[in-house]
Amino acid sequence: MKRLLLICLCSFAVVSLYSQSQRLVLLEEFTQASCGPCASINPTIENLLNQNPEKITSVFYHTSWPGYDPMNLQNPTEVASRVSYYGVTYVPWSVLDGNYYSGSASGWNINTVNTRYAVPSPFTMSLQHQLNAAEDSIFVTMVAQATMAVSGNMTAHNAVIEKNIHFNSPPGSNGEKDFRNVMKKMLPSKDGTSLPSSMAVGDYIIVQEGWKLANVYDKTQLAAVAFVQNKTTKEIHQSVNSSTSPVVLPYANDLQMMDVADFSPTNCSGTLAPRITIRNNGNNTVTSFSVKYRINDEPEMVYSWTGSISSLQKAVIDLPAYTFTPVAENILKVYATDPNAVPDEYMKNDTLTYTIDAAPVTSNQIFVYVKTDNTPQENTWDIRNSSGTIIATGGPYANATTLYKDTVDLPSYDCYTFTIYDAGGNGLCCVNGSGLYFLVDNQNTAIITGNSFGTEEFCEFSYTEPQGIPTLKSAGSLTVAPNPSSGNGRAILELNDPSEVSAMLLNPLGKIVKNYHPGLLFPGEQSFSLESEDLAPGMYLLRVMVGKQVMSAKVSITK
Repeated sequence: MKRLLLICLCSFAVVSLYSQSQRLVLLEEFTQASCGPCASINPTIENLLNQNPEKITSVFYHTSWPGYDPMNLQNPTEVASRVSYYGVTYVPWSVLDGNYYSGSASGWNINTVNTRYAVPSPFTMSLQHQLNAAEDSIFVTMVAQATMAVSGNMTAHNAVIEKNIHFNSPPGSNGEKDFRNVMKKMLPSKDGTSLPSSMAVGDYIIVQEGWKLANVYDKTQLAAVAFVQNKTTKEIHQSVNSSTSPVVLPYANDLQMMDVADFSPTNCSGTLAPRITIRNNGNNTVTSFSVKYRINDEPEMVYSWTGSISSLQKAVIDLPAYTFTPVAENILKVYATDPNAVPDEYMKNDTLTYTIDAAPVTSNQIFVYVKTDNTPQENTWDIRNSSGTIIATGGPYANATTLYKDTVDLPSYDCYTFTIYDAGGNGLCCVNGSGLYFLVDNQNTAIITGNSFGTEEFCEFSYTEPQGIPTLKSAGSLTVAPNPSSGNGRAILELNDPSEVSAMLLNPLGKIVKNYHPGLLFPGEQSFSLESEDLAPGMYLLRVMVGKQVMSAKVSITK
């Protein structure tokens, strides 16, 4: 009984220690170089800050009133947003932890700080700042981990500060020459970075941002202060000062699936080859892991990766093509497992899921509209058929902010891919102004529209005529038997009407490896041979065109 009691007590102690974090109180001080009372109160505030660095940190915002202040002119918009947020009406004005104290800078003291300091925080935070080699940009990495369950409308703010600014003569009318922790830039903007609305113990977020330096007096005085705030109640849950030391990561072996790209949001080809971006969020260098992906309830594909990814570095990986039978709504699921051949210690960020719709069905005439931005020469586009042959192109363009229209007549029924390119890598919005593109057919069927992309963006669409299409008796009337086979299978169709039939076999990369031309087939059960003895073992996709209709089936070839 005593031994059991000891184990229980030890477990309770561990949980208790993990369920709270020491708070660092944040002072947001609103001041001004031409404010007389500011010059009187700032030495007292600075003395308190210097004597209690383990209890309180600060960010100073320089307002646009009551007089001239060059530090406000360097970033008036973001200062104004914090003024408005807190309802600041005069300076000097102090805000402690958002909503704990807000008002006259003379209305608080160390006792106010001590009382707030004694309240445990639901977060632990770590913050690193680094200048690049050219010393023209600063990069900030923040880690915030929940040590208690917490919820609300939460945002992480990263403020780049200049710790000490000295003027040989007062820049304003109040006589001050020295200013501390002056806010230079909010990263990524005044709006911060949204956190999940609910975080359990152990949940965390990593924010990595950068800023091209501007209006900095002394680069050696640059640093950052980060804080997590409830936007609705204004309460600041935790704050942290930056250092040049690496951030403390929560787990040893931890991967995050950052992005899945290079697939069409609509599909008629029955194949996709996604490109993933994955980040090592763990303290250990990752040398191996597996990526698993699937569409709907179809078989899962596993890709094994080896290499080296150090902490907080990313890898971009092109996954092998996946073939499937498209339906009206297709769910793509991609997730990473087993970093360094051990279980991932934080699985909540391993998986990304996307919805891929059936490709829009169009008529044979397509209109491509492109409204250029300020760099029209960067934009081109093309339309390709299922064999990868280009059937139409457009751009580069000569005139900025101009709407261009091209008409494309599709030569035959097929699954087509439209791709738009930007040589500058910033799409049509918003670095070089705002442009857009959109595609419709002559029946006003919308195919795709957009403007925000990187180097390229693409989608699939299908040309077919709804009138007089021979129909199959059921969605499952195309079968392959035997399946798997050693290369001597047959495609079996059930037709309602006499139909012209052709087919193609695609490999896992989406390339056509076989073409079949059964020709005119009569109603009822019909079949044709799928000669494929010369193909390598694996999974293939059979696409059968029955008049203007397409059916698909997977074909497994074994040896």
